[in-house]
Amino acid sequence: MKNTLRAAALLLLAATALTAPAQAQDVPPVVSAIFKSWETQLRATPAYDKIETDSSGNVTISNLVATVGAQDPSTAMKLSIGSIALENIAPEADGLIAVGSAIFSGTKMEMAGPDNKSVVIEVPTSSLEEWHVPVPGGNPTPLQSFRATMWIAGKMTSGEIKVTAEGQSFTAKGVESAWSGDPATGAGKTTMSLNNLVIPEAALAMIDPSGQLKALGYSDITLNMAGDGELSVAGDNFGMTGTFGVSSKDMAGFTFSYGASDIPIAVMAEMQMAQKTGRPPDFNMLMPQLMNVTLSGFKMRFEDASITKKVLPLIARMQGMDEAAMVANAGAMMQLSLMQLKNQAFTDQVVGAVNAFLKDPKSITLSLAPAAPIRVQEIMTLNPSNPGAAIDLFGASVTAND
Repeated sequence: MKNTLRAAALLLLAATALTAPAQAQDVPPVVSAIFKSWETQLRATPAYDKIETDSSGNVTISNLVATVGAQDPSTAMKLSIGSIALENIAPEADGLIAVGSAIFSGTKMEMAGPDNKSVVIEVPTSSLEEWHVPVPGGNPTPLQSFRATMWIAGKMTSGEIKVTAEGQSFTAKGVESAWSGDPATGAGKTTMSLNNLVIPEAALAMIDPSGQLKALGYSDITLNMAGDGELSVAGDNFGMTGTFGVSSKDMAGFTFSYGASDIPIAVMAEMQMAQKTGRPPDFNMLMPQLMNVTLSGFKMRFEDASITKKVLPLIARMQGMDEAAMVANAGAMMQLSLMQLKNQAFTDQVVGAVNAFLKDPKSITLSLAPAAPIRVQEIMTLNPSNPGAAIDLFGASVTAND
């Protein structure tokens, strides 16, 4: 979850993702550390009006602007921040600097693509508490480089978020996250949520020009996203487990969860270097370690909140039949389509679950729950002509209304 939501958080609270300052003036160590720590994330080139330090050591950066490097050179991204106020700054062990609180005011991200269509994200106020900023050395170890990619703060809040695209605006109540763990390695537990993202009727019409959603009775949409995750670090490897969910009021909800371990930290270092040098990652030298990566499980779950019953008649008409006939024939069609998997027990389970869900839509869940964690090496040795064996190995199952 942590990694799964981090990209969204960087965009909405992007004030921490900057490179070395453009102004020729003395820069406090904490500012240099923040800029250096995140330079590989957005490849930004910033400028600012001034940096001020008061008698207590608190730091304020004023009127910061950064052009953010995009993967697609035809896409332009500009970040501007009215001010960043850092308070209660103190050195920590393990090459870290503690920031008791960081307040970002007037954050705006402007993005324009090759079609000249723009998206603007505005966050008037956001904050971090108990922020642990890494100080990268001249020749960092893979673990230090890995840690430098993490945004570790005990608490993060964004305040209201406003998004404007093609003249239409929608808002979210804000992002909130909490973390606890080991600041030196980044290992720990995270929870995060994005609350009440409201897409009004005018903006929905732009997203759905055919008007299908409105025809189904949805004049606007309210989304909520939430998740939790845990990062573990053991020697030269790390592992991740997490759950992420998104739900729409009076429509449906979708969640997925995952678990993986024994992932080489060197993989992250290679990805950083590839991004920095503008080349594709080269994992050939890491292939022996990658073969030992283990997968402990995966789950996808759909929970209905009215949309299925509204969509079924539409799907039936597209297939040239009425809803009752489509539901009655669904099992037989599913049976035929799954024959190639060569696993009758799994096929029967899927058919039963689909039939039960269509007759009484509540939930349907796909789970991979192997008896023991599966190494990538085991997956590579599976016989592609016998998919049924892979289904058994992964412990695949499909259930409905549970």
